[in-house]
Amino acid sequence: MKPKHLASLVAAVLAAAALAPAVAHHSFAAVYDGSKTVTLEGTVKEFKFVNPHALVTIDVADDKGAVQLWTVEFGGRLNLTNYGWTETTIRPGERVKISGNPERTGGARIFFSKLVHADGTELVSGGDRLNAIEEDRRLRAAQRAAPPAK
Repeated sequence: MKPKHLASLVAAVLAAAALAPAVAHHSFAAVYDGSKTVTLEGTVKEFKFVNPHALVTIDVADDKGAVQLWTVEFGGRLNLTNYGWTETTIRPGERVKISGNPERTGGARIFFSKLVHADGTELVSGGDRLNAIEEDRRLRAAQRAAPPAK
């Protein structure tokens, strides 16, 4: 390899290494304030059903009508899929109310805890899957405790 190309390669590797912490997975507590909750009402611009974290962008109007773009971070696609979510669970253009923990820096970003669709249906962190799992456990425990059928 020519020295000129080697120097370019080394520079690229060093630049990538320097940027790695910026894109590395973050701690919730380092980014979001779990002791506070913010509720936003607005129109969904986009729902990215992806890993490592799904994202919604939402246009939120303040008291004076000025619109600000907010980002809502969720768990990853795999976790949300396990709760029954799909790419169409949240649709661009729909009006929603979303609650979550605000970013510590005061930016226009929250971590999801609850969403209410315009029709009143709710999505919560963990979804209905946790309730279904608990119900299944209770049913199996009751079946084990019941006397055998004759």
